[in-house]
Amino acid sequence: MTGLQEAQLPALAATEQACTAMYHEIGFDAAEVPARTLADIVALTRQHDVRVAEADGEAAGYLAWRDEAPGVAYLEEISVHPEHQRRGVATRLLAELHERARELGMEQIVLRARGRASWAQAFFKKAGFAPLGDDAPAKVRAWRSEQEAAGRPLTRSGEVVLWAAIRPKATEALDEDEAVRDG
Repeated sequence: MTGLQEAQLPALAATEQACTAMYHEIGFDAAEVPARTLADIVALTRQHDVRVAEADGEAAGYLAWRDEAPGVAYLEEISVHPEHQRRGVATRLLAELHERARELGMEQIVLRARGRASWAQAFFKKAGFAPLGDDAPAKVRAWRSEQEAAGRPLTRSGEVVLWAAIRPKATEALDEDEAVRDG
C-alpha cells in the first residue's frame, strides 16, 4: 500500500478504463459513468488521501477519501482493475482507510454507490456497509444534513448512500511475558 506515485498513473488510468467498461456493460452511458483521466486522478490528490494497492509489482487498484464535516470519512472512489478483483485488493484498501480514519478519530465511513452495480453492492454489504437511513449514527445523519443544507444533491440518479462503522483496531495477541504475568 502506498500513496499515489507518478509511476502508478498509467496503471490507474487503465484501471479506470476497465472499471468504467464494467458499468457501461450493464447499461450506464459515458455521461453517467465517465472514466477518470490521468489529470482527474492527479486532481484527486488536492482534496483526498489517495492510496494505491499493488499486486504482482503493479498498481492493482486505488481509493480516494477525505475527512468531511462533522468528522466522517467520505470515500470518493475505490477501484480495482478487473484482473485483480476477487483477490482481496479492495478489502486491503478498505482496511487502509479504516486505519487512517481511525487514527484521525473518525468512527464512520460514508460513500455513494450505484444501485445497479450488483458487484459493488455485494462487496459493500459484505464489508459492513448499510443504506443511510434514520437509524444511522448521529454523525452520519449530520453529514447528510450538511450535504443537503449546502445545496449539494445527496445522490445522482441511480445512486445510493451507504455507511459503515470504522472497525476498532485489532487487538494484538498477548506475548508470552504478558500471558505469564497475567496468569
